[in-house]
Amino acid sequence: MNQAANSTAEPELVPPGPSGLPVVGNLLQARSSSSMQRQMELWRTYGDIVHLKVGPMHIYTLYSPEYVNHVLVKNQKNYIKGIGYDGFRLLVGQGLVTSDGDLWRHQRRLMQPSFTPAAITQFSTMMVDLTHRMLVRWDAFAEQGTPLVMDAEMLRLTMSIIGQAMFGIDLGEELTEVGHALESVFGFIPGRTANPLAPPLSLPLPAHRQFRSDMQIIEAFIAERIADGHRNPDQNTLLALLLQARDEETGQPMSDKQLRDEVVTLFFAGFETTARSLTWGWYLLAKHPEVQERLADEAQQVLGGRHPQVSDLFALTYTRQVIDEVLRIYPPTALLARQNINADEIGGYPIPPKSMIVLAPYCVHRYPGIWSDPERFDPDRFSAEAAAERPKAAYIPFAAGPRVCLGNNFALQEMAYAFAMAAARFRVEIVGEREIPFEVVGTIRPLKPLRVRLHKR
Repeated sequence: MNQAANSTAEPELVPPGPSGLPVVGNLLQARSSSSMQRQMELWRTYGDIVHLKVGPMHIYTLYSPEYVNHVLVKNQKNYIKGIGYDGFRLLVGQGLVTSDGDLWRHQRRLMQPSFTPAAITQFSTMMVDLTHRMLVRWDAFAEQGTPLVMDAEMLRLTMSIIGQAMFGIDLGEELTEVGHALESVFGFIPGRTANPLAPPLSLPLPAHRQFRSDMQIIEAFIAERIADGHRNPDQNTLLALLLQARDEETGQPMSDKQLRDEVVTLFFAGFETTARSLTWGWYLLAKHPEVQERLADEAQQVLGGRHPQVSDLFALTYTRQVIDEVLRIYPPTALLARQNINADEIGGYPIPPKSMIVLAPYCVHRYPGIWSDPERFDPDRFSAEAAAERPKAAYIPFAAGPRVCLGNNFALQEMAYAFAMAAARFRVEIVGEREIPFEVVGTIRPLKPLRVRLHKR
């Protein structure tokens, strides 16, 4: 399916929204839309559907779970990723996160079997071993009372895990050159995406030169990993599974270009978003010692001092509630974008074809009447009884519908082991400032490092 072009249709009725300027319309508001404070202000001021216009493009931001369900589930065939992911395509090309239409359906069929809950258990022992290695290293910090920068630790852990799962190599002992390049690129892309007047990348601006340098590092790394995968086809890795995947109708493997795009997508998504979620989890746990103690009690009771196994995940129910509540307060992706193929109607308002639809999980996870006292950290919101009473679209950390994140099971398993094993061994205490602001740079990224002190149990 071809990428949708800008919308030029003028609807007879539009939802409320801020007034715009001649010609450029709501350009300034659109550029600030990645700010969650700004999103909350728009929502409180104008309601569950807010309209902006930038040039000929109509932008509709949806905050109601009902509207979100309409786009992601009920009428999902009318919505593609579209131009909202053009910036991300600079990094991942036409990978599973950014592709549309027949290409997306084909790739999803090829890759889905490798990411079912049962399939990803093959990486369980590796995840536990790498987490244990990290905790052994933490012993010295606890004994000496030396503060630990949790952000760096979680990036190191998730880089190690995705490196082993994808390529059979440990990339996390030190955050590698490619890790820094990926962080830099993903810091560059959201700002460019939010700027409709972004200058061409061909201009020799410092940021553009840095972006090209970073991409050369990433491309060289991925090319070498794929070449090694071809040389060693029998490895027990995600890359080997992608190399072995065949179209059920034609028997053909992925093209080299498609393989590159999927590898970059999985590699990046496998460490950045999970690392941020783990960091925010420790931030919340350190600020709520009663929750941290309950988490530790469950881990010690279930594990009894031994390493966890896959079967333990079903008994670590409070651990999963903690994870779900962390992902509610700090969703891995604070904003999602879609573009409609044909005209639609949402909330009684006509939506012209090829409009930009923005979904705000950060706000949906705070929707009144569903989430009481939404800023409070309360894992009991995710008890089986409480969760059964909520509409599913009220909680969308991994999106919803057919395009739910393929790697969600991998991330949830990884986070469960990390929280349970660490909480059973250490008590975590914040050092210095207790309030950490954030920015939205694709993921919700802390603006200050989370410095903690560890106390052995």
